[in-house]
Amino acid sequence: MSKKASNEQEKKDQRAKKTAFYERLKEELDKNNDWPTTYMYKFIVPNEEANVEKIAARFADKPKDLKKNYSKTGKYVSITVVTEENNPDAVINRYKSMEDIDGLVAL
Repeated sequence: MSKKASNEQEKKDQRAKKTAFYERLKEELDKNNDWPTTYMYKFIVPNEEANVEKIAARFADKPKDLKKNYSKTGKYVSITVVTEENNPDAVINRYKSMEDIDGLVAL
């Protein structure tokens, strides 16, 4: 397999994994919540103000409670956002909107 074909297959596999993850998440959200509900998002990112601003901007359309907690070394920041969501698709779309933030870990 050529390097180009290998890279394309790897991207295809990653997309399939992501799709499967979001499908399982939707099932779990549906099963365990009554909608609309208050939902808590938790993210960890490198401690750069731009990262915090990007996350906050993704919630600009909703009232929210946003808290930051810095790691002991100050290298990372944990961000907790609590907001009202209408359905599992809204939660999933919010997570998808975060995918472009470098170094983000969603918990």
